[in-house]
Amino acid sequence: MIPEVVVRPRGTAEIQGLLACARRHQRSLTFRAAGTSLSGQAVTEGILVELAQHWTSAKVLDQGQRVWTEPGVIGGFLNKLLAPHRRRLGPDPASIDAAMMGGILANNSSGMCCGIAQNSYHTLESLHLLLADGSQVRTDEPEADARLRQTRPDLHEALHDLRDEIRADPALVARIRRRFRLKNTMGYSLQAFLDHESPAEILARLMVGSEGSLGFLASMTLRTVPEPPARATALLFFADLAGAGAAVPRLAALGAAALEILDSASLRSQAGERSYPFEIGARTAALLAEFREEDAGRLDTQVARAEEALRTLHLLAPVRFTRDAAKREDHWRLRKGLFPSVGGLRPAGTSVVIEDVAVPVEALAEAIRDLHGLFARHGFEDAIVFGHAKDGNLHFVFARDFSDPAVVTRYAAFMQSLAELVVGKYDGSLKAEHGSGRNMAPFVEAEWGAAAYAVMRRVKHLLDPDCLLNPGVVLSDDPKTHLKHLKALPRLSPLADKCIECGFCEARCPSRDLTLTPRQRIVVSRELTRWAQQKGPEARRLEASLRADFEYQGITTCAGDSMCQTSCPVKIDTGALIKELKATRHPRWALRLARSAASELALVARLARLGLRVVAGLRRIPLGPRLVHLASAVAHRLAPSLVPRLPPALSLPGAAGPLAAARALEGAPRVVYFPSCLTRVLGSLPGERATPPAQAMLDVLAAAGFATAYPEGLASLCCGMPFLSRGFPEAARAAAARTAEALWAASREGRDPIVTDASPCAGTLGELVVAELRQSGRMLRTLDFVSFWAQEALPRLGVTKRRPGTAIVHPTCTLLKTGGLADLLAVARAHSEKVVVPASAECCGFAGDRGFLVPELTASATAREGAELRELGDARLYSTCRTCELGLGRAAGRDCQSMVHLVREVLLDG
Repeated sequence: MIPEVVVRPRGTAEIQGLLACARRHQRSLTFRAAGTSLSGQAVTEGILVELAQHWTSAKVLDQGQRVWTEPGVIGGFLNKLLAPHRRRLGPDPASIDAAMMGGILANNSSGMCCGIAQNSYHTLESLHLLLADGSQVRTDEPEADARLRQTRPDLHEALHDLRDEIRADPALVARIRRRFRLKNTMGYSLQAFLDHESPAEILARLMVGSEGSLGFLASMTLRTVPEPPARATALLFFADLAGAGAAVPRLAALGAAALEILDSASLRSQAGERSYPFEIGARTAALLAEFREEDAGRLDTQVARAEEALRTLHLLAPVRFTRDAAKREDHWRLRKGLFPSVGGLRPAGTSVVIEDVAVPVEALAEAIRDLHGLFARHGFEDAIVFGHAKDGNLHFVFARDFSDPAVVTRYAAFMQSLAELVVGKYDGSLKAEHGSGRNMAPFVEAEWGAAAYAVMRRVKHLLDPDCLLNPGVVLSDDPKTHLKHLKALPRLSPLADKCIECGFCEARCPSRDLTLTPRQRIVVSRELTRWAQQKGPEARRLEASLRADFEYQGITTCAGDSMCQTSCPVKIDTGALIKELKATRHPRWALRLARSAASELALVARLARLGLRVVAGLRRIPLGPRLVHLASAVAHRLAPSLVPRLPPALSLPGAAGPLAAARALEGAPRVVYFPSCLTRVLGSLPGERATPPAQAMLDVLAAAGFATAYPEGLASLCCGMPFLSRGFPEAARAAAARTAEALWAASREGRDPIVTDASPCAGTLGELVVAELRQSGRMLRTLDFVSFWAQEALPRLGVTKRRPGTAIVHPTCTLLKTGGLADLLAVARAHSEKVVVPASAECCGFAGDRGFLVPELTASATAREGAELRELGDARLYSTCRTCELGLGRAAGRDCQSMVHLVREVLLDG
């Protein structure tokens, strides 16, 4: 479904204007937050209202007991804010690190541990909402109900009367109570009429699970739940589903926080990424079980009881509960990544379907067998089943090419059979937590019955009489709406074809608020492919126009940091895809120039330093800053990928001075220090007084008792990243290979560790050449500073001094991708009284030279973190890459230094 227009409103006044416009022109409005739910509720052919960019405020209240948030805030971000208080959100969907609060409330999300009691509906405290006529309701106000009676007396009276009418019908009351004894997001939240007295409170709860079809959620306050710190997790293997199902009530009775069931197809879907203790058979099943307690002693007791309860059951492997955070996270990655992973394994060109149902817990294993029978009967044998066993909540996933009418016909028959099975045999829920969307809208009446469905119709008419809010979602007059607008996915490349457009990647993308996200880059690329397959001048025109826009929106502003891959369950690296695209477009002369630059790096560095000196000199003369700006603008237009724009307000480092001599200490362990290109080219910012990074490195290494040496020919060495990021992989590998040979010699054939002052250098060398060297038997240890200091220096130093106050540390992308966060925190905590990692810390978007060439990318990527840093006061800022430090310094309005400087200050200046 292609929207007529996309709007990004900035406040409630603009929402009211949109609502008035929709009424005036009879256009539908659909509100979209993250768009991670794929049941059709966040797409439209009318006006699409995107909230991700401007609705991002949040506040922790009452020491974490409550949280206030706008709809564009990611749930996982709120959990970061709540973590110091040992609290979290009640709803915990697998998409929590990508899903936004507007969608979490609008879908009545629950998840893996929250069950029903801690879902969105039951943890909601108050709402600020806008109705279809533009009127506002704030249920956090003491007189909210009186105000509603004053501003909308018709609505107040209608809700009051409907409440009494429902309560006067015992059969309907029983029906509502029975439907919500299981997880249920099918239709509207009719339990609101039974759970609350005032029309204002009833109205607020009706909004939960309404999927934007009854009003707009401007902000919300939720009660939080405890987050016990002691945890133990196990993956339990059974011969069949019956065995797994038999374990569920036993473990649930013991207080298991989570029990996730996985069928054999689920386990096989990730067999390529993990090893199992035996071969997964056709009937194998597993339970992912987790216990959570406030202290280790109570956890030990619970685990012991669980192990005792499991002894009488036939398991295929020994029970091993782990408390190790990394191993526990690996278990949860298996579960959280099932849907996208299955989507990634599907044949190219097919679309993925996910649905979730709920049945009584005691019928869980039987229901899974029945589902597999449906799949076989209707030709969807590749489907997998998994879900929240403790709640009887099952998800299933399969993929087909819905451009084939025969597939759509089979799918229609399958959906009808599914409704008959879940409702007819099990009296279950056709939607447990994903929201009715479009796919289940035709079946709401079948599940609820005529009386309850009529009430839902009345609610819709009361709140949206013109049916302008997300029509066709939750309720639909079209019995075949679930068979329409099924999305085709044109083939792009083996890697991109895995993308199911789940949106998990978007929260990690530095350009998400400026241009496109990784998901959108792939979607636009698919659209370009679709238009390229069309005939006629109009198709050519549209393709050319889209391709021209994509140059800046998709390519120029892609940071290429590959952080999207870290949150993509199928490991799609959109940054690498964009680099590949760049590589295919380089003319031959550019390839030759890149190879020449890679072989003449000393000359390139000299020219770069000369350029910095010239700019600095010109800026010191009258009208110089203006002259530099005009000249750089012209040069940037001629060579946008080489020359940055230099407006007067843009602070630029000076040129680096000569390196200090390496230090030989008699009898000391030896370290090869490889200063990065950035250290050798970029000097201090105007007014910056810190010791040059190379000098600081030599100082701290000597203070820790290490002798240092430089590799021979240092001026000509580079890790290759500047070439790799620009789409010159051959030049990058050539530069990295030459550097690796020099480092191999300097390290006395791998006996000495190599340390660099920039995390990306260590990461790039590891990516391009170190792994190949190891395959040939040459072991080369390349470490960034924090990894070296944590692993080699701190054990030598023993007890270290700490600087008083707070150190705010920003983890670089490379550090996170290589698993170095623990080392960063270890170094910071060893040398600072208090350490803070900003909750909003993500890629700074500097991305090598992007911060110079496309400064708006860095400004956008660091906007949230910069605001958080300013709120944290004047605490010192530290990172592990010079360009990241420049970007963070711009955002915070004060210097950001290398972690080396923190260590130096404590060891030498303290």
